[in-house]
Amino acid sequence: MGRKAKHHYIPKCYLKEFTIGGEDTSPFWCVPINNNTPFQTSPNDACAKRDYYTVQHSNSLIVEDWYAEEIEPKIKKGILHIKEHSSLPPKEEMRYLFLLLATLYLRVPSFRNLIESPLKRTREITNSIAQDIKIRNKSEFEYDQTDIIMSELRLIDTVQKCLSNKYFQLHVIDDTKSNVVTSDSPFILSHPNSSNGYCFGLNTPMVEICVPITKHAIIIARNEKIAEGSFKATEQLIGLTNTKVILSADRFFYPTNSEILLVNDNLSTHKHKISTKKDVTPA
Repeated sequence: MGRKAKHHYIPKCYLKEFTIGGEDTSPFWCVPINNNTPFQTSPNDACAKRDYYTVQHSNSLIVEDWYAEEIEPKIKKGILHIKEHSSLPPKEEMRYLFLLLATLYLRVPSFRNLIESPLKRTREITNSIAQDIKIRNKSEFEYDQTDIIMSELRLIDTVQKCLSNKYFQLHVIDDTKSNVVTSDSPFILSHPNSSNGYCFGLNTPMVEICVPITKHAIIIARNEKIAEGSFKATEQLIGLTNTKVILSADRFFYPTNSEILLVNDNLSTHKHKISTKKDVTPA
């Protein structure tokens, strides 16, 4: 067997909940946000990159194996409870949901780029200065993928602790013809003052977290107290979530079907049909 080089930055056990068949090989649509033609793919091939978790270690796949063997089984428990009971997990099992959300927040390429950006810029500045001035500790400004992955790992507990202090709602879609989509960056932070370069984080007052958990379930979380529990998802919330997911996608979003419910600027809903080469619905 060849070396395991294709690493999923979003777990297959999460992605398969947005297919019709519910399996790793079940199809869904992959829609590029650069207006290229949508195509069908499956969780086996979506949200994966070659050597994404490879590190400098005697076992270069130690992080990939840890995610697969230790983290994903716990994530599955959180997803399964929501799928089977249409409710938030009991208090003692909410840690599985926190771990899922932390995974969707931290492991995606867009967050990795956020970590790397200041490191890259610092290295560029150091290299520029070094052309004129001798910098004795220049090597200390170097980094590699292992350093970035270690930063991601150190943040897992911090993010989970932060999530544990929030108030949660689960909105369930009971109309089998309506679905919510996911993307390669499905953990969405929004804020009323998010325009004009406003910066915010997980603990910012008034911030809202919105995450599609399955094609029929949406998590909403806030720092300020809200009525917790399970609710019937409104058509407007489905359309708004889909719109947020698409606008927040890094490169791709993944609808179950070729018809998607969206919202206009005035938050009225409308159905949008994605253009495909072969206008068929995945089976």
